[in-house]
Amino acid sequence: MTNAQDPIAAPPARTPSRGAPPWREPGMPALLIMTTFAFAGFAVMLPVAPMHMVALGGDEFLAGLVNAVLMTATILTQLVVERMRARIGWPVSLALACLLLGLPALLELLASAPGQVLALAAARGIGFGIITVSGSSAIGALFPPRRRGRAVGVYGLAVAVSQLALTPIAPWIADRAGLPVALAIAGLPLLGIPFAISAGASIARHTRASAAAAVASAACAGEAERPESLREEGRILSRIARPILALTVVTCAGGAITTFTAQFVPDATLTVVALFVYTAAAMFARWLAGGLADRFGAARFILPGVALAAVGLSAIAAGISGITGPAAPTVLVAGALFVGTAFGVMQNVTLVRAFELGGEHAKGLASTAWNVAFDAGTGIGALAIGALAAGTSFTVSFLALTALNVVVGVVLHFVGRRTSRARR
Repeated sequence: MTNAQDPIAAPPARTPSRGAPPWREPGMPALLIMTTFAFAGFAVMLPVAPMHMVALGGDEFLAGLVNAVLMTATILTQLVVERMRARIGWPVSLALACLLLGLPALLELLASAPGQVLALAAARGIGFGIITVSGSSAIGALFPPRRRGRAVGVYGLAVAVSQLALTPIAPWIADRAGLPVALAIAGLPLLGIPFAISAGASIARHTRASAAAAVASAACAGEAERPESLREEGRILSRIARPILALTVVTCAGGAITTFTAQFVPDATLTVVALFVYTAAAMFARWLAGGLADRFGAARFILPGVALAAVGLSAIAAGISGITGPAAPTVLVAGALFVGTAFGVMQNVTLVRAFELGGEHAKGLASTAWNVAFDAGTGIGALAIGALAAGTSFTVSFLALTALNVVVGVVLHFVGRRTSRARR
């Protein structure tokens, strides 16, 4: 919920130059460095925590449950981040997020039972919930609508660079150097705490100025902004439902790949290659989609993103099944490339579209809804694929995920056509 006193919901106090690089915006350098450290720990633990669960005797279901618990805690936290940050402020919120992402990874060195791994995953989920909502809210606060595509793209690079470097090799590190080494590396978010405090202070100054300017503008216009009612929030959520649904099904695919690649790929080297291709494609697609969204509009890229994810998932299913014979490794990597590209595109265009449809007064609500959908999809993908694979096979699981993306794509297509006809 947003109101006139909420600095996150207020329009920027100044309008930066259209051509200025987003990373030069006050607060952005420290925000980007903090984000890189924070997501480094997340990137390592996403595949390593399920591996640790398996090492402790868990099956595929328990391995998937690790990231499902992580995302459940993330989502529950995301629902209260805006209110929490209004009480404790930006610097403390961001520093707390880094602490909760890094410290549990180090404590997992002492874990010896599945229940302990799940509890630590929940703690990491709280930190992740804070960092995800705060990051997208910061972009919404710092940049006007016409520059958000590029800003989201640059922020996405900070999110993805550590994932590109660490997610592909994290299972290899755990396998070759041992789980303790991988878990120690996952403590990197602790190094982001000083940058979190610096970024938070800068963003807080900016948003206070923005809030003052917004109040003055409303007073001059003789208007009074009021908090949205539950009915108004419902209308906003209804408007952004289509990009949110599209994001959810594609992040289901992402959750399945990052959680289970080490289990369904036959050797460690191919695992590294597949995860590297997936994360690299996601990183560059998210960055490139920013400029395209600003230029052509975010809406036109959503359905192609869902379709590309379906193609990639079907390729992965074919590679796992063995029907492609000696070409199976190539087909698997191609599938990872397609899903990664779709994942990166959807991360950008669905957030920009949610901001557009929600309206400038509801950026906080749109940010929360987007992050909940993103992480719900990741958690559902991990849990559902794990449960289905435990009872059948990974081939069946990825075929089911392919079908889900196709169905959602078709529904969105026809709903979009009907909406367009109604507007005429």
